[in-house]
Amino acid sequence: MLLTRSCNAFASAVTLCTNGLFVDSYNSVRVGLEAGWLSLILKNSEVRALEWLTLVPSDTSPEVLEKQYRNTYGSLAWIRKEVSMDDVDLEQRTNIYQVLSTKSHANVASTFFVCASESDPNDLCLYGPGPLASHEHELKFLKGILYCLKYILHDIQTRCDCDLGVTWSYDNISLFGIAGVGFADEKTGLKVVPSKVNAHYQAMVLLKLAKLQGSK
Repeated sequence: MLLTRSCNAFASAVTLCTNGLFVDSYNSVRVGLEAGWLSLILKNSEVRALEWLTLVPSDTSPEVLEKQYRNTYGSLAWIRKEVSMDDVDLEQRTNIYQVLSTKSHANVASTFFVCASESDPNDLCLYGPGPLASHEHELKFLKGILYCLKYILHDIQTRCDCDLGVTWSYDNISLFGIAGVGFADEKTGLKVVPSKVNAHYQAMVLLKLAKLQGSK
């Protein structure tokens, strides 16, 4: 059930992306990772699988059932922690998930993109209603979708002892392609800090508004 949900979410992401709805495609990718990760948690535990299916709150059930579900199978933080093999693995999952969330939720970072205009080589362009016709954008977002799809397939290979022919590694360059923001790092050359992504986009907009105000 969950693997099907994950596959459908990634298919949805590709469909949205190739139809110019780029921001929406990353939200589908996020759902695809959520469902895939939870499926890996449940696959080796019949007890957990039955809990996931049967913890159904009702008017007569104790609140403890609701809290139990909300704090486990209904918690994305719990899912990321349970599926992770160690602290490094958990940090990487959290970073990827947070970047996807920032770029698909109602943040400043999900409302505009940087592009060249007649007056500014790094101008700010709002995502308008409906699809955006941009081959450059489509390629960028498809690369992000592929990176995350390979991520969950690599997870399946590792946890299910099967060979799907997929190679994957945590890569700040790929994460930069999704976030659009990176910071200088002495060790890796570039590091994506999810908590700073939206703040960076906010700063760009405020700087643009300040320049416009100053030119009047």
